[in-house]
Amino acid sequence: MEEPEKKIPVLCLGPKGSGKTTLMKKLQNAEGIDDTFSPVPTIGTNLYDIYYLNKHGKKQMLSIREIGGEMAPLWHNYLDGVEKVIYVVDTSNLCQISAAAVLLYTLLAEPRLKNAKFILVLSKMDAAYRQMRNEALLMLQFTRLSAELGNAPTLLEASPLTGEGIDKLKAFISDTKIGK
Repeated sequence: MEEPEKKIPVLCLGPKGSGKTTLMKKLQNAEGIDDTFSPVPTIGTNLYDIYYLNKHGKKQMLSIREIGGEMAPLWHNYLDGVEKVIYVVDTSNLCQISAAAVLLYTLLAEPRLKNAKFILVLSKMDAAYRQMRNEALLMLQFTRLSAELGNAPTLLEASPLTGEGIDKLKAFISDTKIGK
């Protein structure tokens, strides 16, 4: 008798090219994440085992499933048992943000995710101007989302290349509190 597929409580989603793979590799402390790193676009899914210290100082492991942006029409197949969603948006690509917003709203409206915690990761902040960040937030209607939703996403600015935001993302997935 086959064992059922293990449910992964954390998903990493976002449009194609938003920086999901690079972000996951950085969370794993992979070597070689720099300006020359160029991941292959994810076709299908990847599983990443992330290690962190829990609030008692014990080493813990958590699996995160990254699902390629090309698979957005199939994301709904992976939502059962999900407790957290890492949603990645490329702030340096304003042309993609409207599509990213539609995908995000679809996830936020999904009944199976009503109790899930969301973190909206504005990625590639090293490549984006602050004005682009502000425009991205406007296009995503982030202020309105925050005011109207009970499960409004936490906002995080990140750059896997510089390491900005990685500690806060680890804190989010591990439910630990860290200073600003």
